[in-house]
Amino acid sequence: RRRGPKPAAPRGPLRWESPDGLTVLVGRNSRQNEQVTFAHAVRGDLWLHARGIPGAHVVVRSGGRPVPEATRRAAAALAAMCSAARGEARVEVTATDVRHVRRLKGGGPGMVTVAQGETVVVRPCAPDALEQGATP
Repeated sequence: RRRGPKPAAPRGPLRWESPDGLTVLVGRNSRQNEQVTFAHAVRGDLWLHARGIPGAHVVVRSGGRPVPEATRRAAAALAAMCSAARGEARVEVTATDVRHVRRLKGGGPGMVTVAQGETVVVRPCAPDALEQGATP
């Protein structure tokens, strides 16, 4: 057993600014996923999550405006990177308007169901690599 202070828990969701100037929020655990999806996101924001595997909820704060393709792909690559499939060559990511995301009845924090959405296939990529010009 280790004694001593516990490591500090992450303070809040990761914030990243896309190349197009939109704010991207990333939940790093189930409680932050809940927070990002249901407290910070508003109708019209883009919600992304690696399809069928545990991972981060990613929200692009667009305020109902269309999300440029570069930001959509970068956010999808970020969702893939922050999932259990980060080591895979290609990852399927579900992208939808946040209004189509609902809490899973009887599920724990961050567990959701998606009514409709599209699937984007991307290569997992970290935000710093995206800023240096990597292609998702």
